Amino acid sequence: MGQGGYIFCELDSIEKQVPEYQQVFAQLENDLILKCNSDWHRSFGFLTPDAGQYGRTTILPALFRGFGQVAATPGVAGTNSLIHWRQTITADEHQTLLMGNRTGNAIPEDFKIGFLGLAFPNKNQHITEIKMQIGDRKLGRINLEEMRLYNKPALVFEEPFTIDEEQSFDLYGYVEGPIPDPLGGPGIPCIYQRIVMLGAAYYKQIDKVLGTPGAFI
Repeated sequence: MGQGGYIFCELDSIEKQVPEYQQVFAQLENDLILKCNSDWHRSFGFLTPDAGQYGRTTILPALFRGFGQVAATPGVAGTNSLIHWRQTITADEHQTLLMGNRTGNAIPEDFKIGFLGLAFPNKNQHITEIKMQIGDRKLGRINLEEMRLYNKPALVFEEPFTIDEEQSFDLYGYVEGPIPDPLGGPGIPCIYQRIVMLGAAYYKQIDKVLGTPGAFI
């Protein structure tokens, strides 16, 4: 999986009208189920796993750090992990925008992520270019400015990626400046940008996802 092909699209349109999207998502789940079965020696319990099963949920922001956040375990939500996908960005040009929340930018233990693409649900799009690295695998630069032509833009991979537990993940981007003064914001020049990861997260133990919504994982 993950040969590097991608498309720009209207996310709601392909979800409804393009059967290949559902097929890719189904193949992603099949691949992750096989991997989880092999690595965790448990059966799949879907959204409500029983004892001894693993489960699936959305990709949770708390698995990642965002702009300016530092690694710490145990950590504090909003400082050492994201609470939601909306970020407050205070610097322009090249930045690290998303990374695993553990030291070394790693995904937490006992989580595996099926990564299908990125959505940018912003009226104002400030990120013009991105590149990514998953473990030691580097993906080339992708310019995003074409997405300004779409109402609900997304970048969807033709073949999705697996981000394994304790594997590093880094998303870098170029933030277009200048950074404006906020209206009723944090008191310093900033922009607000949502970068939403598309796909699913698989967890070994349901206790890992039973905490308060938005809390550190």
